[in-house]
Amino acid sequence: MYDHNHCYKDANIPIKDQGYTSAPITIGKHCWIGSNVVILKGVTIGDNCVIGAGCVIYKDVPDNSVVVNHQNQVIQRYGD
Repeated sequence: MYDHNHCYKDANIPIKDQGYTSAPITIGKHCWIGSNVVILKGVTIGDNCVIGAGCVIYKDVPDNSVVVNHQNQVIQRYGD
């Protein structure tokens, strides 16, 4: 979970010296969060939610939701 971001508006100042913005993260009751999930600042995850492995959650998730990282898995055999 990352409740902050670096500020980076001024190219003349090193990013490390420009400070941060932050916002709370709220996770509801009875949620299951899979492995390698990233939850970003300001997000609210409602009650009874499932967040699948590998998801990046950058906006609110309503109650009773399932979020999956929908990627197409390509399997190619050598010599084909």
